[in-house]
Amino acid sequence: MSDRWRIGLLVNPYAGLGGPLALKGSDGCAVQALQAGAVPQAAARATQAILALQPWWPQIDWLTGSGPLGEAVLAALGLPAQCCHHAQPAGGLQSQAEDSRQLAARLAAQSPDLLLFAGGDGTARDVLSGAGVQQAVLGIPAGVKMQSAVFGHTPQASGLLAARFLSGSRRVTAQQEVMDLDEAALRQGRVQAALFGYMATPVDPRYLQAGKSRAPEGDRVQTEAIAARVQEQLSPGVAHLFGPGSTTYAVKRLLGGGSLLGVDVWQDGHWRVEDATEAQLWQHVQQGPCQAWVSCIGGQGHVFGRGNQQFSPRILQRLGPAAVTVLATPGKLQSLGGRPLLIDSGDPLLDAAFAGMARVWTGYRDEVRYRLRGEPPPADDAAQ
Repeated sequence: MSDRWRIGLLVNPYAGLGGPLALKGSDGCAVQALQAGAVPQAAARATQAILALQPWWPQIDWLTGSGPLGEAVLAALGLPAQCCHHAQPAGGLQSQAEDSRQLAARLAAQSPDLLLFAGGDGTARDVLSGAGVQQAVLGIPAGVKMQSAVFGHTPQASGLLAARFLSGSRRVTAQQEVMDLDEAALRQGRVQAALFGYMATPVDPRYLQAGKSRAPEGDRVQTEAIAARVQEQLSPGVAHLFGPGSTTYAVKRLLGGGSLLGVDVWQDGHWRVEDATEAQLWQHVQQGPCQAWVSCIGGQGHVFGRGNQQFSPRILQRLGPAAVTVLATPGKLQSLGGRPLLIDSGDPLLDAAFAGMARVWTGYRDEVRYRLRGEPPPADDAAQ
């Protein structure tokens, strides 16, 4: 095995734009999101993953696309790269989804040791379309939903997993699901998921997120019990921020409103905002005391950073860990198989500050302390 590594890098510069704006994704609405003031984050998240690979930079040869497709990220870090595709600006955007598909195909044609891509489920579909099922790939989470099982828990986890895979004596991959949701249906409050195929992905549960699991049968009674408890605990004068998901939606139904897939604000007997944007949440957290009620994603464990990017780093910083309660049935916790809850806010230092034992309500009178991890474990043995 060569001492040098050839890594293909693909960045979807508009991945995740719609999250803070409560758009449920970025497919087909990147221009709208940019016009509304959304700030692209995919390049920054790709940078975090590449920085996790810094000890191995001298032995890496990079392949990528021009400008926003990856070249700009590498150039900002002083890393030279071979350009395999030039972006085609159109419609006010620097690149298109077709650029991702074409770049993925051209990178795969160069047979890199690993293809790293920064994006969400839509980008994973583009990579699958271009690179096929045999090329080893690994996703850097930069989208909104990310239900596919091809992404690291965090950008840093993606970088560390890449190092472990490339330095191993046997580079083992497994065929992992590429899932995506219909974002138009999501914006209408309907969840329609579909399997689009599989990709060869390095696997290590300490770094790679699992596929999303559905709520176990029989969870409804526990969910309603949790909802009844929360309803009794809503303090007056406090803005209560309810995240998306079926568990929190049970509380929202008891309160006569709210959205299944959005973040909603309840205060003093009324819904102040339904399906709030990050900017609207920021207004509320500045005005007085707040309490956040969130759930975790079954099978994956993410509390923040998957489908609820309205809880931005500045909002989480203002709230602090003590103002966050996780709502999860025992079945949902069991679906994690002992793995920790996760936070991927986009700010590694903030994630580390939230790490510890999170308070989780599991029933009407039942609660547990469950480990919440903000940083991936070190990869001290990655180079061995």
